[in-house]
Formats: sequence, C-alpha cells, structure tokens
Amino acid sequence: MRFYAACLASYNNGRLHGVWVDASDDIDAMQDAIDAMLRASPFPNVKVKHPETGEFVPSAEEWAIHDHEGFGKLEEYTGFAEIAEIFAINEVAEEHGIPLAVLREAMSDANASDAESFISDNYRGKYDSWQSFAEEFIPECHDLSGIPDWLQGRIDWAGIGHDLEVSGDFSGIRHADDYSLYIFWNH
Repeated sequence: MRFYAACLASYNNGRLHGVWVDASDDIDAMQDAIDAMLRASPFPNVKVKHPETGEFVPSAEEWAIHDHEGFGKLEEYTGFAEIAEIFAINEVAEEHGIPLAVLREAMSDANASDAESFISDNYRGKYDSWQSFAEEFIPECHDLSGIPDWLQGRIDWAGIGHDLEVSGDFSGIRHADDYSLYIFWNH
C-alpha cells in the first residue's frame, strides 16, 4: 500500500512533482519523505529549516494525495494517522482473506484495534449468493435430519436467502473485483 503525495505549488504551475510514500512506514518516516519532496520542489514558496543542516532552505509548503494503491478509497487530504490506521486494518483483512474495501465498509467507523474482534464476532464468510449462504447457515442452526430427502430437495433456498438478506440480522457486501458476497452479523 502506498500513496502519491504531490507538491501543490508544482501542480499549480503545470508540473508533476511528488513522491510515492509507503504506507507501512511510520508517521515520522512518511512526513520526512514528503518534506524532502517539498524541499526539492521546482517551485518553492517558503523557507524551512533543513533537518540535517539546520539552515533555512527553499521549499514548497502544500501537498495532497493525488494517487494511491491498495487503499480502495482515499481522500486528497487524508492524514498520516488515518493512513496508518487503514494500513493496520488492511493487515488484519489480509490475514482473514477479506478485501480491505469490504472490511472498511462493514466496520464503518471502527478502528484497527477493533478489526480482529469485529471479524471474529461478526464475519460469517464469503459466498456467491444469499442462497449459498442460506444453504450453509440454516443447517448449522437447525437439524434438518428429520426432513425426508425428497422434501429437502424442495426447500426454497433462494427464498430463505432472500429472507436472511432482508431480515436485518446480516449485512452483505459485494466486492467489486470478483462480485463475491461477504456476509457479517449485524449485532
């Protein structure tokens, strides 16, 4: 996961100047990479103290996120703390085989420290459809052994899947890349 921090003074003057920043870096390292990029700007508009020499040197002062990889959705002025939080959530999502965008949508405003418990408490799995979820979920909750085989073949799993979808007990999130359905409890 990384993002492209663009110098706005350069951008406003028709030049692309920026740096790709690794989201796995700590906040200080991210800031250092961007500060170095701003000091190297072809359109400096302020003077800043150089971290190594202590001298005041020309620098641009404003930057914004103009591109990113692996975040799903990232705003232009997302702060370092939020980027670090998203990166931490992604690590937990990858451990469980859940796409970052899906987990972020499911968790809503939860933070990375809640991600592991959120998954263990709420994640039901990845399915092709609500019907396939129903076919797995209902036998886990109810003993169907008393239903004769000829009658089990007539169970309306699509209808039961629809009932589970609209019940309010679950949320289903479709992943845009493969259209898989990720299901979470709503409790």
